[in-house]
Amino acid sequence: MSPAEAVDTPERGRSGAVRQPVPVVSPVRPAPDVLPADPPAPRRRGGLLASLLGLLVLVCAVAFPLAPVIQPRAEYTWGGPGAVPTAIPLMPYQPVELTATARCAQAPAAGITLLRTVPADPDPTAARLQGLTIAVSDQLRVTSAGVEIATLPAGDCAVEVRSTPTETTVLLDGAPVASRTGDLRPAVAALESDRPDLVSVHLVADTRFQTTISPLKAAIAVVGVLALLGMLVAVRPSRRVRLLPRGWWRPRLPDLGVAATLAVWWVIGPITVDDGYIAGIVRDRESSGFIGNVYRWLNAPEAPFSWFYDLYWVWAQVSTSTAWMRLPSVLFGLVTWFLLARLTLPRLLPRANAWLAAPCFLLWWLPLTLGLRPEPWVALGMLVTWLLVERAVALGAVRPLVVALLVAGVTTAVTPGGLMAFAPLVPAAVPLLRIVRRSGVAILPVLLAAPAAAVFLMVSDQSLGGLLEATRVRALIGGGEPWYDEYHRYALLLSTDLQGSLAKRAPVLLTILAAVAVLWARRTSPSVRLALTFLVGLASMTTNPTKWTQHFGDLAGVGAGVLLVGIVVVGRRAPAWARVVALAALTVAGSLIWAGQNVWPFVSNWWGLTWSTVPPLVAGVDVALLWLVAGVVVVGGALLLYAWRRSGGRSVAPRVPSPAVVATVLIAAVVGLQVLTFARTSWQHRDDYTLASDAVSTLRGAPCGLQERMSVETDMAAGLLPVVAGAGGGASAGSAGTDSGSAAGGTGSASASSASTDSGSALPILPTDAGGTTLPGIRVAGEGATDWFTVERSDLPVVVTTAGDLRPGDSLRAEFAGPTDEVLGAVALGASGDTPRDQRMIAPSGATRVRLVVDAPQAADSPATATLPRIPRLTPLDEVVPPGTEAILDWPVAFVFPCLTPAPLPLGTTVLPRWRVAPPQADGAAGITYAPGFGGPFAASRLLVTEQRMPGYLDGDPLRDPAQLYRWVPVRPYATASPQVTEVTQSGWTRTGRASVPGLDPVG
Repeated sequence: MSPAEAVDTPERGRSGAVRQPVPVVSPVRPAPDVLPADPPAPRRRGGLLASLLGLLVLVCAVAFPLAPVIQPRAEYTWGGPGAVPTAIPLMPYQPVELTATARCAQAPAAGITLLRTVPADPDPTAARLQGLTIAVSDQLRVTSAGVEIATLPAGDCAVEVRSTPTETTVLLDGAPVASRTGDLRPAVAALESDRPDLVSVHLVADTRFQTTISPLKAAIAVVGVLALLGMLVAVRPSRRVRLLPRGWWRPRLPDLGVAATLAVWWVIGPITVDDGYIAGIVRDRESSGFIGNVYRWLNAPEAPFSWFYDLYWVWAQVSTSTAWMRLPSVLFGLVTWFLLARLTLPRLLPRANAWLAAPCFLLWWLPLTLGLRPEPWVALGMLVTWLLVERAVALGAVRPLVVALLVAGVTTAVTPGGLMAFAPLVPAAVPLLRIVRRSGVAILPVLLAAPAAAVFLMVSDQSLGGLLEATRVRALIGGGEPWYDEYHRYALLLSTDLQGSLAKRAPVLLTILAAVAVLWARRTSPSVRLALTFLVGLASMTTNPTKWTQHFGDLAGVGAGVLLVGIVVVGRRAPAWARVVALAALTVAGSLIWAGQNVWPFVSNWWGLTWSTVPPLVAGVDVALLWLVAGVVVVGGALLLYAWRRSGGRSVAPRVPSPAVVATVLIAAVVGLQVLTFARTSWQHRDDYTLASDAVSTLRGAPCGLQERMSVETDMAAGLLPVVAGAGGGASAGSAGTDSGSAAGGTGSASASSASTDSGSALPILPTDAGGTTLPGIRVAGEGATDWFTVERSDLPVVVTTAGDLRPGDSLRAEFAGPTDEVLGAVALGASGDTPRDQRMIAPSGATRVRLVVDAPQAADSPATATLPRIPRLTPLDEVVPPGTEAILDWPVAFVFPCLTPAPLPLGTTVLPRWRVAPPQADGAAGITYAPGFGGPFAASRLLVTEQRMPGYLDGDPLRDPAQLYRWVPVRPYATASPQVTEVTQSGWTRTGRASVPGLDPVG
């Protein structure tokens, strides 16, 4: 029975009476596509109106990015008598324009600096920016952006510097004396002068991205949206067909199972690697005034792929707790399951098995779509598009096709990967083109207008000029990969880190096999189109600039359907040889899946998840190996038996296990492993920090996440251990050069200027950097040991901070002993890189003292260093930085600190916050935020401060490094500048110069 017949044929009740048909979106038994007869003539009028409205939508869509926007103009003026050093850390780093005037003064022998826009002596660990300097000694020198603009005779004169995106000019007493073309605008972090009474500075900050919609732009959007709605109404409607099947609202047992699993997963499930990144972007919207990338790319707007961030921002106005922010992805999962169970499966299979569909759906949804990333949005949008395309094909109707194009366009506006929402149109191209041909060329404006309408979401508050500049900056700085590196995504899928976890491998590998099986079986046209849609979606991922395995979640909705149909077609009704081939494929895929690890990002990998460091094991044997051997035995035995029978003249194929059963067992095992391991860990560590305990705390009125579950070492010097009485002697820690800023030395509890031992020569005690704090320490050079230090308590770790690199053959260890000199245990200490790293050790039972022992006989110019041992004195983090405190929240950790206020980026600048919350020491990913070459928004602010590290300790597990707190101490007192702000209306194509990226944009 054709789709048209399925709609038109009356049904007879049990009494024999004829009742009206109850059509559905697709027939229970799929059949070849049949188009309805030509529409009656009156319908043509609606088609003409739809075409005219479609043209209007297209005109509005083209005009919308070109429409004017309202841009704030922030101007800063500084200088004159009484002016003090003022912080103006610009973002982007250069102003749109700058004018500086100065009166030349009699310079002392050492000279003076009339103006500098970058500190002369910033923190040596901060990346440099090139500013403007006007200095006077025997000559007057002007440099900007690292280029000398002019060298003039000193004397009583007036010098003026004007810098724009196209030219930098120096005027002496009003007359131009030097000029350099090109973009030599200086970076501005602060305004300083040795003689501020002689200086005047005026600059305009770059606010090109901080635009808002103008009345004209809003009017164009209103007209375009109204025309779109009218167009959808005017498009020739299809026959009256039931959208949802009878009883769709009644919950079924599989529905309850899926809903319960998603609810549990919402509470206990893992975060994604980008939840902190997106949380920071969303929460900054209020200060920036737009959705910008607050961690790199000069805070360039996320447009044209940002409209879902705006919805998250609205959602975050209720709460920024982890549980609340993860809820939308769970709701998307429920909607996707509903569409899969109620509409997709009846279209694919005569008798849909919802119990089998449930684990297929969970296999995709659990590892790839929980959290703030856009994958749930794309997965739902792609499935809705497929359903609408199928409806158009089944009914021969235009309206479902138009809505499908609209949904695909809106989905593409979520993320570059959303382009795959157009994939359902490719395998259905022939029947869709038939519909278009029967509708005539007048329908073309409608078909173009539907996806084009997404532009109203893509640049709602940005201009075309701003969008092009943001795209240029992203391309210049980079961060993506070309399409021909797409293989990298699959290489990562088979890696041993979290990119290639077994939970991510399973849905992708099994569904690729299922798609091949569906295409081989050619069971129904819809199932073939679904499989092709999945494969086209995979191919479209090559256009995605990044190649991470998390993006496979975009295919979760369609992929679950393909996986289900693939399992069905390789059931016992498949030919014997096909079952053998399917088992061979499952042997390889299953082995690769079980060779992965149960590993997840950041806090979700704490507490030793089962098989989080090794592939799954049974009785000490790899499950991957067991699976491979079992598969080889079954498949090899079947082939050998078949060959034996053939040699005797018999062609009876041997019986083999059902591939459908094997695949179902594999899917259930992977799903069960994920849920049960997180449930086990959440229960066992319910008193420690997990996402589950975070959710419970939120319900109890404590929604501040990790901030409430960790402490920090505010004064590292305070924890230095005292020398064992009678073991050596000498100067105190204070005389060893301790100078820790707020944690000043002089505790008198540590060691001597040199320490004699009974196991070698004395090791000299030298000042050692522990991360912005100087502690007494040693160099890893020579042979010897420190004095013994008293271990005062056993509930906290002994900590040694190391820096530098150990050479091959060098040894640094901590030895523990009791009341006698008998060593009870030793811990080898490593050192890697210049950044100080804490080495944390729990003293063995009975240990009462500790010392450091060095065996490094080779000479070294810059050997590794180690501080003397200490036991930290801890303060709860929420006492140091109470909820509501303004701080920079680095992207790896921002999601789990929801009660701290992100440091704002207002009107082309950044603030100078007192605090920075950073990831664990081993994670250097946050460095992009402070690196000019990555367009780090806080690179200018970083030049104005030194960082004092406060190591973090997790309550209940002090050996773990959960996060680091840094105090930002200004290199000198800075005042805060207040701009004069006006509003100007800019045309959509205006581009005021370029936002320069140091080291990447050419100078001059």
